Amino acid sequence: MTMTDDLNETPTPTHAAANPAARTTAGRQRLTSRNAILSVGALGVLALGFVGGAAAWSATQHREATFDTSLAVTPISDLESSSEVGIAGQVAEIYGNKFVVSDGAAKALVETGRAGEGVKLVTAGETVTVQGRFRDGFLHASAIQHADQHIDELDPPPPPHHGPKHGPRYLGPAGPDAPDEAN
Repeated sequence: MTMTDDLNETPTPTHAAANPAARTTAGRQRLTSRNAILSVGALGVLALGFVGGAAAWSATQHREATFDTSLAVTPISDLESSSEVGIAGQVAEIYGNKFVVSDGAAKALVETGRAGEGVKLVTAGETVTVQGRFRDGFLHASAIQHADQHIDELDPPPPPHHGPKHGPRYLGPAGPDAPDEAN
């Protein structure tokens, strides 16, 4: 009893530590809420991983190459560097993922890239129309139309390299700044 005017005894609070049944219920609630927080966190990490993986996958994909029916066929002898062209002719020779197309007046070497490696895209003597970009003496094909109107769409070629020792300014050891004996 305390020294107050109150004649009734003040009840002492019971703590969870004093009551084992209350302690296990509180522990279960704490574990359940901790598990819920960990579960939500794990789902969040999985969602971020999924979104990050999808973004990385889409960043590595090339744009789709399509066969442009409005692109006029250019005679092979008139091909100009870095131009988007279409050529038509017969397949004269095949070299791995490259083949030669002849239109009767001239020939062009067509490079199919990774899409043509280990795959027979054309046959010798076949008439084809090839679209792509003419650069560095090759026609880098983006689409091939066969005589039966079947179209093989290929991945576009990678962009040209830029940076040190690449591009039009680098002319190698015999460039404009080289000594006279190198030219």
